[in-house]
Amino acid sequence: MSIWVTESIIPLRNSNQSGNGTETCEGETADFQYVLLPVVYSLVFVLAMAGNLTALVHFLRTKSVTQPSHIFLVNLCAIDLLFALTLPFNVIYHARQNDWVFGEAMCKINGALFFGNLYGSSLFLMLISLDRYLAVVHPIRALQLRNPKYRIILSCLVWVILTSVILYLTLRGPLTRPFPETGHIACMENFSSKSWQGRISSVSILAAVIGFFIPLLTIATCYVLIFCKLLGHARILEDGRSSRAQPSSPTAQRGNGRVRKKALRMVLLVMGVFLLCFAPYHINQLVHTLGRMGVVPMCSLIWFTYPARRVAMALCSLNSCLDPLIYCFASENFRWETGILCCGKVKERLRHSQRNQQ
Repeated sequence: MSIWVTESIIPLRNSNQSGNGTETCEGETADFQYVLLPVVYSLVFVLAMAGNLTALVHFLRTKSVTQPSHIFLVNLCAIDLLFALTLPFNVIYHARQNDWVFGEAMCKINGALFFGNLYGSSLFLMLISLDRYLAVVHPIRALQLRNPKYRIILSCLVWVILTSVILYLTLRGPLTRPFPETGHIACMENFSSKSWQGRISSVSILAAVIGFFIPLLTIATCYVLIFCKLLGHARILEDGRSSRAQPSSPTAQRGNGRVRKKALRMVLLVMGVFLLCFAPYHINQLVHTLGRMGVVPMCSLIWFTYPARRVAMALCSLNSCLDPLIYCFASENFRWETGILCCGKVKERLRHSQRNQQ
């Protein structure tokens, strides 16, 4: 399943032409998608379900769902699990060469969960970075905002934004449409030029701004500010050593340094996941949207964005199985309990094997 993908014949505005002012771009193909996407989606489904279910069980077992530092992680986990549930349908869709057999209603649900993961993950990653930024750069302010209600309110706001945009997209018209060449039913792609000039282009640009560019700028800013704070802290310690001043509490100094460095690594990990999974898709999507709107009337550009989108979609899906790395990094208890669980299973298998040999 793709979101807002080009149709096989693309009408574009061309200011150099008279008459109806359109030109036709034909021949863009991406046959590799019928192998690439089913394989990637199948692997991501297994890894995402295993990783996120383990994380959810951990949060529930330790009753840490409402802990301030875990609220955004729990929401991210929920979004990833909902997206993972759509992957088997998408595997079948692409394995059948983009033929949707599950009906209009299921296509809308599928598209809504894809959309929710794509933009919801970006927004929650942004909030996680802001949370780390406050803890390092404004620790006193962070303690004042320790009440979980602030994070719950922000999480609810993200869900309201996602729901509003999804309802606007899904309730204003059908999302399935036949491919004229093959008779296959497209889901969330193959939109007409009229749709592109209306709801699709407006939603696409708005979602890119809110769901990608604002989070990208925020995460990058958090990284820079945390790095500057760490750099300033290191200089203070160095000046203290050079003046032979005895730190008031060496243990506290080391502890604070570890917290700051951990926060920096956390934001770096978030930035890495964000850029790897979302940047290729959103940049490609924006260029493609401008082409479909006639702002960039170049057939060669459309021929590039169509196959590039398929690769970007595969990278997008990796987000749901990479997010558990963030859970591991954010929670030492999560790493410990996961290790205990894995070691316990290995020991149980070894004991079972030894019994069979005896």
